[in-house]
Amino acid sequence: SECHRFPPAGRRSMAGITVGGKARPGAAWRPAVAPAKTSEAVILVYSTAQKDELGIRTLVGEYSDEGMNHGRRFYKKMQKIRGHEDIDVFLYFWDERDGPDFSGWWFGNQVGGAQVWSRNKMTAATPPKSGWTIPWDGEVRKELVVMSVGEKALLDQNEAKVRKLQREQEESMKANQMQTQDWESRVQKAAEKAAGAEIDATQAMEDADVALEGGDDTEVAKALSMIAGTATALAETARAIASEGLAAQKAPPELRAEMMSLGQRVRGLQQKVKEKLTRLQNDKVIKARAAVAEEKRAENSAREKELEGEHSKQLEEMLPPSIEKVDLAEDEVEKVAIAAAPLNIESADDLRPVMMQAIKETEQRVRSAQAAIGEARRFITGKIGIAQRFVTSTKKMALEEFQTLTTKLNDAQNKLNPFKTIRQDYENRVQGRKLLQDLSSKLAGAEIEVEKAAMMTAPLGGDGSEGIKETEAALTAAQSALSQTGRLIESKLKADKGIKGVMDEVKVLQERAKQAQEKLDEVRKSVKDTQIRVAADTLLREVAEKVGNAEDELQKMAEVEVPFLRGEQTQDMEALIADADKMAATVHASLAEAQTFVAKRLMEVARFTEGPAKAVREEIGQLQKRLEEGRERLTQFRATTASRKRTFLLEEVEIKVSAAEKEVAKMTEASAALGSAGSPGEPASEGLKEAVEQANLCERAAQEAIVLARKQLLTKTAELKKLAVSGSGGDLGKLQTRVNHMQQEVAKLRAATKDAEERIRVKQMLAEVALRLQASELEVDKVAMSAAPLAEDSQPSPEAVERMDKATTSAQNKLGTTAKLVDVKLKNAAGFLREELQGMRTRITVAEKKLAKVLKVSTEQKERLQATEILAQAVDMVEKAEGAVARTGEAELPFLKGIETLPAKTAQAALADGEAAAGQAVKAVSEARTFIVQKLLEAKQFSKESNETATRELLTLQKKLDAGAAKLAELKKDLGDRKRRTQMQTSVEKITSVEAAVQKLANTMTKFADERLAEISAEEARKVCEEIAEAEHETQVAVSDARKFLALRVQESKSLGEAQRGPIMADLAKLQSKLTQCQVELAKLSKQCTEREQRFVAQKLLQDATKNLEVLQADVESASAAAAPLLASDTAGLRKDLYVQSLVDTLQAHAKASSVSAATLFKSIASGKAAKCESFVSFLEKLPTKDGMGFTSELAASIFERVAGASGEITAAKFEELLRERRVCTQAVPATDSLEGGKAKGTIEVGEGVTVLEEATDSAGNTRGKCSLARDNSVVWTTLVDSDGLVNFTAGPPSAGCVQSVVAHVSGVSQRCVEAAASADRKAVEVASVKQGPLVEVKAKLLQVRSKVSQEQSKVDQLRKRVLEAKTTITKVWEEDVKKAEETRVKAVAAKATSDALAAVTAAEAKAEKVNASAKKAGADDVSASGLEAIKRSADDALEVLASALATVARCAESLEAFKGPSRGLLLEARVELTKLGERARASERKCRQSTEAARAAYVKLAREATQQARVALRTAARKSGKSLDAQFEKIAGGASSISQEKFAKFVEQLPGHGLTSEQVNFVFKEFGPYGMSKAGFSRALQEFCKCARGIAITSGMDIGSSEMLRRLETGELFEVLEGPAKDPETKVPRVRGRALRDGVTGWVTVTGNQGTAYLKPTEKPMMCVADSAAMRSSFDESAKVVRTLQKDEVLELLEGPREEAPTPEMMVHGHASKDGVEGWITLQDKSGTTFASPSKDIYVCRSVIAMTDVFDIKACKVVRKVDIGEALQVIGGQQADSEVDITRLNFRAARDGKEGWVTLKGNQGTTYVEASTMHYTVEKALGLREAAAGSSTVQRTMAVGEYFEAAGKPVEEKSEAKMGVKARALEDGQSGWICFSSGTVPAVRPWSPKYVCRVSVPLTKSLDSDASVRPAEPDEVFEAVEGPLVNKTTGLRRIRCATAADGVVGWATLRGADGTAFLELA
Repeated sequence: SECHRFPPAGRRSMAGITVGGKARPGAAWRPAVAPAKTSEAVILVYSTAQKDELGIRTLVGEYSDEGMNHGRRFYKKMQKIRGHEDIDVFLYFWDERDGPDFSGWWFGNQVGGAQVWSRNKMTAATPPKSGWTIPWDGEVRKELVVMSVGEKALLDQNEAKVRKLQREQEESMKANQMQTQDWESRVQKAAEKAAGAEIDATQAMEDADVALEGGDDTEVAKALSMIAGTATALAETARAIASEGLAAQKAPPELRAEMMSLGQRVRGLQQKVKEKLTRLQNDKVIKARAAVAEEKRAENSAREKELEGEHSKQLEEMLPPSIEKVDLAEDEVEKVAIAAAPLNIESADDLRPVMMQAIKETEQRVRSAQAAIGEARRFITGKIGIAQRFVTSTKKMALEEFQTLTTKLNDAQNKLNPFKTIRQDYENRVQGRKLLQDLSSKLAGAEIEVEKAAMMTAPLGGDGSEGIKETEAALTAAQSALSQTGRLIESKLKADKGIKGVMDEVKVLQERAKQAQEKLDEVRKSVKDTQIRVAADTLLREVAEKVGNAEDELQKMAEVEVPFLRGEQTQDMEALIADADKMAATVHASLAEAQTFVAKRLMEVARFTEGPAKAVREEIGQLQKRLEEGRERLTQFRATTASRKRTFLLEEVEIKVSAAEKEVAKMTEASAALGSAGSPGEPASEGLKEAVEQANLCERAAQEAIVLARKQLLTKTAELKKLAVSGSGGDLGKLQTRVNHMQQEVAKLRAATKDAEERIRVKQMLAEVALRLQASELEVDKVAMSAAPLAEDSQPSPEAVERMDKATTSAQNKLGTTAKLVDVKLKNAAGFLREELQGMRTRITVAEKKLAKVLKVSTEQKERLQATEILAQAVDMVEKAEGAVARTGEAELPFLKGIETLPAKTAQAALADGEAAAGQAVKAVSEARTFIVQKLLEAKQFSKESNETATRELLTLQKKLDAGAAKLAELKKDLGDRKRRTQMQTSVEKITSVEAAVQKLANTMTKFADERLAEISAEEARKVCEEIAEAEHETQVAVSDARKFLALRVQESKSLGEAQRGPIMADLAKLQSKLTQCQVELAKLSKQCTEREQRFVAQKLLQDATKNLEVLQADVESASAAAAPLLASDTAGLRKDLYVQSLVDTLQAHAKASSVSAATLFKSIASGKAAKCESFVSFLEKLPTKDGMGFTSELAASIFERVAGASGEITAAKFEELLRERRVCTQAVPATDSLEGGKAKGTIEVGEGVTVLEEATDSAGNTRGKCSLARDNSVVWTTLVDSDGLVNFTAGPPSAGCVQSVVAHVSGVSQRCVEAAASADRKAVEVASVKQGPLVEVKAKLLQVRSKVSQEQSKVDQLRKRVLEAKTTITKVWEEDVKKAEETRVKAVAAKATSDALAAVTAAEAKAEKVNASAKKAGADDVSASGLEAIKRSADDALEVLASALATVARCAESLEAFKGPSRGLLLEARVELTKLGERARASERKCRQSTEAARAAYVKLAREATQQARVALRTAARKSGKSLDAQFEKIAGGASSISQEKFAKFVEQLPGHGLTSEQVNFVFKEFGPYGMSKAGFSRALQEFCKCARGIAITSGMDIGSSEMLRRLETGELFEVLEGPAKDPETKVPRVRGRALRDGVTGWVTVTGNQGTAYLKPTEKPMMCVADSAAMRSSFDESAKVVRTLQKDEVLELLEGPREEAPTPEMMVHGHASKDGVEGWITLQDKSGTTFASPSKDIYVCRSVIAMTDVFDIKACKVVRKVDIGEALQVIGGQQADSEVDITRLNFRAARDGKEGWVTLKGNQGTTYVEASTMHYTVEKALGLREAAAGSSTVQRTMAVGEYFEAAGKPVEEKSEAKMGVKARALEDGQSGWICFSSGTVPAVRPWSPKYVCRVSVPLTKSLDSDASVRPAEPDEVFEAVEGPLVNKTTGLRRIRCATAADGVVGWATLRGADGTAFLELA
């Protein structure tokens, strides 16, 4: 429970232990805390320091949980402080009620006390472990630790584990050290033994060497004997070291490695001794072999002479191909030099493609040459390897010849090496030229930027800030370009010093850059002078604006003071004062900001020249004076506001103090009703309890009121101190005295209440203890009656024992609890309380003795029951064990039937069953024995009689178990014998199965006999081999299984006795012999199978190799035939094919981009059925290529000739055939001459191009195609997509023609040759490792096939090289032709672009010069308005022509920039010329603008003034007419949608007293209806609207002083002027009467202040556009009637708004219905303001239980029923008072059940029984009672009108978004209404302007309903709407009449299509 605050009780002395303790600020009182929860230690406080200070020792100890305080547990130290036992230490938490500086955890002498020792700022739920400060405001002491007892125990446990682990590690280290010492000794001994053995062995081997060299047989024999002995000794040493090595696995790693090294040394020595021993043993044999070898050498010498001639002949055959290979390599190197020859020419940009092609070709040649050299090297290396096997004389000659060839190859390699870096060398040469070109181009661009800046600076004399910004931007751009170029030049000068011939040119560029920089500096200087003049004007304007802002704030400050000046008494005085303070702060900030701004600007003035600076200072001085006047007004306003605030604050404090005094008076009255508690022993009276409760309630109310008054006093005192107003101290002191007096009075009254509470509490406590004791005595008596002793031979039931045990335990617990309670109370009891407790203690003692007797009887019965249960369990377990032993006998029955030898499986199953049964029996006997032993021990704990009975029975059962165990032992012996016999029988069966498997393998081998190898196919052979392999595997498995089984049996026999082991081992040896014979037979069969398999594979290898060779030879022939056209001398036709391919590529791209078919494309070429050369050439010249340039006429004629052929024309069929899709092969696929089957026509290789003529599906489901091959135009059938979905062809480019297809075909054949050679090599490698068998014979034949494959590969490689060379040559010539044609086209395009731009700029300059001359002439004369208009029109025309010229220049430049081809460098000169022309046009444009600016400005000024004067006159006259604008427009237009200029002039003439000239009327018409004045234009001309620039008041009258302020017009609001302007009689400021569009308020507003501040600024008539369809309603309500639905793009006239209306919040409350108690939520008031339920005025609530009587008279009445606390009652009669008993009563009806009667409101002692309810509501309209607050939740029931609802809390308010709306009138039909929307959503309407932008091209028609197109509107084109939007009645689409500045009215355009696509949108 949360603590409550109480008044101070003084501070306790802490003498003697004040070290570290301080008084805590703000802790002058302490709280009452919850009672303790436990007396055990839960918190442990300790120190980690070696020596604790006194302050820490005070806190160290164990703490128990004492209760709750401020939402946290608090604790008390359990140990007393030595020498200060009366001092307690508490650990508690304090929240932020005294501020954050006093929150956190504390150590103190009492909870919330004034004396504390330590503090922790953390606010955790439990005391923090660290971070405690000592003293409380001192430093953090890290050594003080606070944690729970559990955490401390866990910490200690972890530390103990760490210490234990450290001890174990130390012990392990000691053990390891001892083990290491032991192993070091053992290793040392092993090393000594190995060293001795090594010495002996070395000596023996040296003696053996001597004996062998001497050759004496005797010595050799001695050495042999000695070495044999040494070998034996070494073997012993090796075994000893090996044994040590195995044991050394547990030794340290270093010693283990050393031991292993010794073993290796000994084994190595053993090997050497063994070799020496073998040599000694074989000495005679070696000598005999030496003699035989000598004889062979003689024979070989003779044979060498015979072979010399043969080897010479082989050398002669080897040399020619080797020389040919070397010559070929040298030829390839020469070709490299030839290919690289063009690179020695000085190259240019136009030759770069040629150079790159030459580099590419050279690199290809280099790779070919390197390959040839490598091939020659490999060939010669192979031949040298063969020559190494020649006889010596021939070998020497061969090596010399091959060395010569190798030298030639080295020379060729050295010659080739320089060409490997050909590309890098070329790039290095080109680098210098590129550097120079790059720098020159950048510098030219920078110079152009400098020229631009200079030309823009020329007319700067009269330019404003915009002109200066434009000029500065140009200067910045020029400086940036020039600086970047200069830095680049300098960096290149430093970095590229090594490039020859470049530095001089770069220095010339550097000099040009310096000259451009000097020119730029001169331009910048002239710009700076102009900037100073413009800056002065800008500065003055900014300062005046800041001062104006400050004065506006002063005006607002004066308006804030108006309510105070009027003397109004308002409830919201605090808000008014706060607004005044806020406004004073705002004004102060505004004045300070303005003064700071002025001071900064004065500093800037110092930088001006003397002339402008003086004038600016004078102007700023006047503005500073105005600011000082404003500051004086602010000071006066602040003083007045502070005085008002003081008065208001004192009044608030007085209210709170008076309220507190009233509450204290109520408490005094309630305390007076406390009477005596009655005599001892009597219960407390009900009246006293009620009086105490009432006094407590009054006390809490009084305390709360005093706290509120004190807080209010403190708060207001602080605020008054800030005000620093004199006279406040005395008033505050009086109020403080009254509060203190009340606090003292409350303390006195509280003491009396506490005394009464204590008397009641004591009586209640005694009553509770007596009830407990009585209940305990009754239960003890009950137990004693049911616990009668049993007879000796009787047995209690378990249920009875359990019931007795539970009853005695319950009685014992209750009696013990009551006894403890009485004992605790007796310790501190006195007087009457002590006597009562002592009597209770005596009664408890009697009951305890009675209960002890019952417990003894209960214990005896329980032991007898336990003994019976134990014996029952033991008997059950013994019977189970005996049954298990009996089952083992049943498992033995199969062996007892008289059959000595059972089948193996049957015997094994019987043995398994016997072993399982024996195991279960052993387990059962063991468990029973264990159980009996345990229960014998338990029985010893019983009484003597029970113990003897249980022990006797258990011992009898144990004897039965011993007999069963003996039977099991005998059975196990018999099972062992039978198991051995069964295993021997199984071994015989396994040997039999092995013999059967071997026989099966032999039978299977007959299918693969030698005589059948030639007959069977590969598939049959594979199946037979798999069958043999499977049979062999089965045999191997059977053998392995039998061998393992026999080995296991042998191992088991070793454990038997000698008598049993002999016969068994003999039988196993016989079986092992049979198994060995089977293994030998199996090995023979495996060998036969391998030989037959090799013989079959050899035949198949040779057949496959021969067949593949034949196919390869045919493919090579096909490739040679296909390559013939490409290798012919005349390749002009192929080059023309390349031109045709380029055309096809271009046509396909054009058709795809234009979305046209081939037929449509042909129609655009040919006028008839066939295209002639002229039309074809004309079409191709216009056809854009990828670079945008088109084909030349010569190239087009050549293409026509190739396509047309002999006919001289191109038909539609030929054209479609030309554009037919070409496909490229992606998977090599065979070709045939028919759809199904047919003769093979070779293979279509990957990369070949085909044209599909026909498609069909064959019977296998393959998609087949009849194709024309690009390589030779032959027609074949092939598979396009196979039945599995594999695609063999994909769409390809037209470039996959004849040349590309031939190359692909030859490359494919070459690749297959490579694959065939690799396949042959793999087969050769596979058989190379075979040393015997049939595969050896096929080696030579495979090598012959491989040689022939190499020959075919060589042929196709040569063919491929020639084809690639031919392709390169053809492509090179074709590219040169294309390049020449391209250069011609580029030059023509550049010339045309330059000439077109020059013509456009020259014509525009001429027209601009005429305009300049006329403007100059007009400047000297006084020109009329018509003359000025003519000049303006001429200037506009000239500027339009200049803009068109600039567009022409830009279009030409874009066309050149778009070209990205290799000849782009030829366009550089043209691009520079276009840049200069553009600058000429821009300079002429600026000059024209400047020369006509004066005339244009004069015309605009004249037109504006005339228009304004005319509009004022027209408005005045129109207002006088008394007709509305709509009526006047209808009268003038006569039913038309617009007014012509003549009708408008006639209308003006009829206006009375307008005083306008015809010229002014024309100005107005041109301004608002240049293409016909619509209703909207007419309204804009005659209506006047303003926008509020600064907030200003709307007043009721024109006179400011005498009128009232209606409301404030906010900044940005729209205001329609209805009258004026007129000047105020006093202030002389202009004022107008009008209507605020936001809410329609009409009143007067000041236009301009007396200081020149503008409050209203003119603006255009506000129009709205419908952004999305919306409803127009009759009023500003979303539920109002819909006038009509507005459609997208409609234009509306704004009449009122936008208006914002805060919605009525929905009020809901949670509670329950008084009728049936159903709980839920109801709506009190919905969003529309409808009230469903309101607070009840006739409902009372019962606060204390009271009776309802039938009549008023309290003496003569009868009780109707009891009224419960919280029950609701409805008043049905008036209030009456009973004078006799001094009570007041009312007649009520119960809301729960409708019963009626009289109830007392307040008793004669002041007890309130019922009072008026503030939480009940009466249902006024039927509503739903919902489960949850959400309106969509389930309605539980409907509450009827008149029902009551009791709320559980305050009503909940749910606000929705503010409602927005505008009132507007549709221009289409004139209907008006409101458009409503929410503030958080996108509004359906937005501001409209007549500017539209075209988004999608749309036709412009002559009229609204016409379909005849004038021209299309292009995207991004801007139009002005001169009429509309109007709806086309035919289509239902909305359209506008468009006009442009250049063309005037151009036609009607549709805004949006029927599908919603926007064609035109608002700009």
